[in-house]
Amino acid sequence: MSTNLISATELDLLTFFEMEPIRTDPDVEWPYNDFLYEIQCGDKHLAFSVAPSYKDLSIKIQSGGTPVFELVAMDVSDVRYHGEKSDERLEIVISGRERLWLRIKPSISISQFLGREDAR
Repeated sequence: MSTNLISATELDLLTFFEMEPIRTDPDVEWPYNDFLYEIQCGDKHLAFSVAPSYKDLSIKIQSGGTPVFELVAMDVSDVRYHGEKSDERLEIVISGRERLWLRIKPSISISQFLGREDAR
């Protein structure tokens, strides 16, 4: 297995999004494909796309059809799944100083953290 993969596994993302992703190429398996997870929660829509072997991802959030957040990131440091009982989150490590935290329950939300890695 390559060491240049995101930490989150296929099962982690299935658990987090509670759905099968759309694969760019239906014949290519994890981690060598692009995977798209789309969810609707109230008036918010989330599209999360990831290429695990390249560490590329995009996140698009719309509210009422209006874009409110978009990120396209190539070669992120990592994507990590945190599956505490009532607080499932994806941590997107952009760099040692920048992280995004994505939640989809009870509603879609994203927050950003900037600072030293050991400051949290």
